[in-house]
Amino acid sequence: MSGTITVQNIQGPTTGSNANQVLVPSGHTLHAPGHIVQVQEFQGYNGDGIHSNFSVSSTTYGATPIAITITPKFSTSKILVTMHAQGFYQQGVVANAVKIALYRSVGGGAFAAVPGLPSGQVSRHIGYMNSSSATTLHASSFQHLDSPATTSAVIYKIYLARLNSSSGYGRILANGDDSFSISAMELAQ
Repeated sequence: MSGTITVQNIQGPTTGSNANQVLVPSGHTLHAPGHIVQVQEFQGYNGDGIHSNFSVSSTTYGATPIAITITPKFSTSKILVTMHAQGFYQQGVVANAVKIALYRSVGGGAFAAVPGLPSGQVSRHIGYMNSSSATTLHASSFQHLDSPATTSAVIYKIYLARLNSSSGYGRILANGDDSFSISAMELAQ
């Protein structure tokens, strides 16, 4: 049976063990555009036994170990991916920097740049240097709203590359205890 109930307010009973609560029974889902359906989050650091520094010397993106998996409940949902990481290092090469990109794998498929971003790129001038005698560590963050249009598992992964081809290398999680966090939030539409 289906139908529409039009009401202005829904409220739970004011007494009892579930006072002032409106409950959605197990096995059922509340679908309201704009609400958060689920959040997946992961934190790690260089030295946690899983993650270590990741270096790259090429302008071609390489996969880092920083990733998060989410299985959307609705194919119409949007996924807000948020990442923050420390320890971006660019070896002292003038006019060079580190760039990062967001890639995804849908339903076990190959990783590819997230659509809507040029080559998946979310930042391209981390640690840019105009002097070969200076090397510093940087942090970087980004958010991207994706529309994967699936209810299959989606893995979002961070990729790293050099801005310009030259000697030297770029790095993420350069030192012990440099940390990162990555999350994926499903938003109903």
